[in-house]
Amino acid sequence: TMGRCRSMWNKLVDAQEHPKKKNLVRRIVVFVVIVAAVCSAVGLILFQESLNFDALRRWFKYFNIRDDGDYGIYSFDSHNSNRYGAAGSGLAVASVGGLIYYQDNGAERFSMQSQLELPQLITRGKYMLAYDVGGTKLLLANTSGSLLELSSDKAVLDADLSSSGAFCYSSSSSGYKSVLTVYNSRQELAYRWLSSTTYLPVCAISEKGTMLAAVGLGATGGAYESSVSFFRTDANEIQNTVSLGNELIYDLDFLNNDTVIAVGEHTVQIVKSDGTVVGQYAYEEPYLKTYRLEGDGFLALVVNMYKAGNRNSLITVDDSGEEIASLYLGKEVLDISASGNYLAVLTPDALTIYTSSLHVYAETVDIGSATSVLMREDGSAVLIGGGAGKLYLP
Repeated sequence: TMGRCRSMWNKLVDAQEHPKKKNLVRRIVVFVVIVAAVCSAVGLILFQESLNFDALRRWFKYFNIRDDGDYGIYSFDSHNSNRYGAAGSGLAVASVGGLIYYQDNGAERFSMQSQLELPQLITRGKYMLAYDVGGTKLLLANTSGSLLELSSDKAVLDADLSSSGAFCYSSSSSGYKSVLTVYNSRQELAYRWLSSTTYLPVCAISEKGTMLAAVGLGATGGAYESSVSFFRTDANEIQNTVSLGNELIYDLDFLNNDTVIAVGEHTVQIVKSDGTVVGQYAYEEPYLKTYRLEGDGFLALVVNMYKAGNRNSLITVDDSGEEIASLYLGKEVLDISASGNYLAVLTPDALTIYTSSLHVYAETVDIGSATSVLMREDGSAVLIGGGAGKLYLP
């Protein structure tokens, strides 16, 4: 009887102590998880540039094909007028014969045949727009296939495309100085502006196609003057016109739904549709050699002290017109390309991929006969030359 009582007493004590042990273990586990989460968050903030998440992303994506020598090899007809763009994870080529899209394994996905005497190409996300400068043809497609083929009444001067599939183009027209045309993301004619007083040769479309901007050419007091006009595609009047001064404007792009960046001969200007000049950046050197607008939150510039020669400097500028970083290259630059947080710079002897702060991310001297480069958002790049493209994986 005494033994049975002792056994029952021990079971009762164990039953009372066991919940305490379980609670203690649970508290320790929760504490460790919280500490790990806090440390991870701090690490992400302090070391976000050195942590290579895109390398992990590429490792998973290309795990099975890194040793496949044929993967990411593109072949096409070589022509000096070819234009190239990264659409989705594949390659778009606009040529005198039309528009061709290649999948990331190098296989041709589709083609749109049309005569383009002076082809230009814009790619945004999964969309691509090829058009003939001075001609009348425009070809719109996404990575799944062709969407729309247009013939303008008069010569196309410029075009722009959003990643939603909306696009605009500027053209000449009998009786008017310029005509601006907008198609929405459903490839429907959404807006047309006929200008009888101002030449509007450069245009830009906002992400959803709700805002249109165009560069106007004019004069004030006998001096040349550029301006940017803003239009709402659901209204029949100019929302605002802002002077850009005595500056030849090369390109225009929307940063968000009401703000554009204008790349000029001597300055970059950031302007809101309400007339506010958000920022301005004057080039360090007098000659702008090339530029790219496709970076995520940055503009890339190559400037030179002289019209000719290789005293090139590389500069990145943020969306407020402030310089992020600059780097003296001192060598010939064959091509540059921007995507995501990356900037690819191709010189005669190497391909160097920088971050927006101009830290070297990757570099290779195995460039073959490449004369062009396409940066991709995941940190990979496509080297192009001699009728062939080759995927480079850092």
